[in-house]
Amino acid sequence: MLEYLLFDLDETIYPRGSGLMQAISERISLYMIERMGMDPEVVPELRRAYWEKYGTTSRGLQIRHGLDVPEYMHYVHDLPLENYLEPNRALDSALASLPQTKVVFTNATDEHARAVLKAVGVAHHFGPVYDAFFARNEGKPAPGVYRRLLDDLGAPGNVCLMVEDSARNLRPAKLLGMTTVLIDPPAGADTEGVDHVIEKIADIAQVVRRVDESSSDAGHIAPVPRVDADGVPLVDKQGDGDLEP
Repeated sequence: MLEYLLFDLDETIYPRGSGLMQAISERISLYMIERMGMDPEVVPELRRAYWEKYGTTSRGLQIRHGLDVPEYMHYVHDLPLENYLEPNRALDSALASLPQTKVVFTNATDEHARAVLKAVGVAHHFGPVYDAFFARNEGKPAPGVYRRLLDDLGAPGNVCLMVEDSARNLRPAKLLGMTTVLIDPPAGADTEGVDHVIEKIADIAQVVRRVDESSSDAGHIAPVPRVDADGVPLVDKQGDGDLEP
């Protein structure tokens, strides 16, 4: 049976169309230009290169340029959330129906995560937030961070389900035995390492119930077919992931 539900934050707890992550992305580039004195013409390619090599832009900037991580994190997340987010009553109801411990696993900060959860109206459902500082800014998809999270929870992977908007960030979770759920992937998205696909975050309750129903008498999570929320088999596709902080 599942005991822990691990939620990514940005564009998972709230929809991609909110515009919040786009605003954060703009502030990442602005920080690099205004605070670090970088040429605006090289910033997009540098961000992509660091995302591909180091997992996040901030990790690349930390390693290659001595980034002040706390200052950077405060700057890029300094946005009026009320302009982008609103309470999600369907998600509130879905989370209330699930008895598992709910945690956030994000490459952002605890402060940003709790502000987002409050804006969406679901903060009261969540316990720990595992953020960039817990990860020492190594972050997803670095495998060691996932293992440290499990150690901190005192839980094996097979009692955990992780939901993300990036298949790349789900693959390490899958290798550790977690059930993996991808939310609202774009057409042609990579689904390697994904067990389930859902269109909206409130659909997570259906997946959790299905996984628990498929668990064995011994209490271990049985192999789960790679299907979407309606039980339709997935087909692997190739695509690019989203840039993260």
